[in-house]
Amino acid sequence: MTSILNQSEIYSRGDQQVWKGRVDGIEREWMRWHQLIDCVDLSVRPDLHQAATLLGFCSDEGVSRNQGRLGAKDGPAAIRRVLANLPVHFSDKLKLKDAGDISINDNDLEASQEVLGRALKIILEQGGFPIVLGGGHEVTYGHYLGIRDFLKDRNESLGIINLDAHLDIRNLNEGKGNSGTGFYQIAQDRSQNNHQFRYLAIGIQEISNTKGLFAYAREKNTQIIERKNICNERLSAIQKEIHDFSRSVDYVYLTIDLDVFAAPYAPGVSAPAFNGIVPDALFFRLYESILSLPNLKSMDLAELNPYFDIDSRTAKLASDLIFRFVNRF
Repeated sequence: MTSILNQSEIYSRGDQQVWKGRVDGIEREWMRWHQLIDCVDLSVRPDLHQAATLLGFCSDEGVSRNQGRLGAKDGPAAIRRVLANLPVHFSDKLKLKDAGDISINDNDLEASQEVLGRALKIILEQGGFPIVLGGGHEVTYGHYLGIRDFLKDRNESLGIINLDAHLDIRNLNEGKGNSGTGFYQIAQDRSQNNHQFRYLAIGIQEISNTKGLFAYAREKNTQIIERKNICNERLSAIQKEIHDFSRSVDYVYLTIDLDVFAAPYAPGVSAPAFNGIVPDALFFRLYESILSLPNLKSMDLAELNPYFDIDSRTAKLASDLIFRFVNRF
């Protein structure tokens, strides 16, 4: 495991130099994230107890294979630039760590997903809460591999909540995965290992998924909350479904594809959604319901493409989602 993470062309440790920003003071009440974050090297297995641990996945190979707009490989750097200047509101019992980046070599997505899985497992074993910064939504399968291996000897069940306009449950193309196949790959892996596939998809749109995808997802017992049903009248029912889903598993993994949001708020994605979720008070009540789950143990954000991001709107939205989580940690 360590030898693979030591391959510098794939894994690079956290870099303190990228964490720069405004300094309003050196007392905690005046501090910003760049003044407190600690950059670490996963290959030496650092102590991550009580640490929100950032890890970049610098890949858009899956987006390329999926015929999407390229640029998501630079998403982690764009998110870090916004995070650096966020004010410190979180508990002094919480530590912030940057565990660096996983990149891609020779378009070998599968190798990078494997390394992501190994890195994720180390973070969990060392007591950290992983927050993976994508990168395309191919991040999901690599993230899953790490959780799977971490849970292997613990006899614990897994449930995945996906905020997304797309089900991402398409079959492989010529035997290869992409940014839209993650949940198909996970379902296949769960079946092969005699584990239950538990998947709750929120924000799904009919216009973004074929009837065949809906049929296959339901065949796999996927719980689907469509975008059109996210409204004040149904909020309590949705919150109950989220909590019931959480209670049915031991480990909840949250993945957020930023294309779930309406294009004016998230223009910098591979596939913008003109009628996606508006990040308003209704959405954040739903989001807080997810963040409050006691068994939420890792998360990632996917598909930020800074080359199409107007005024860094999407990066700021992604950072706000992380900010809200960290403040509840």
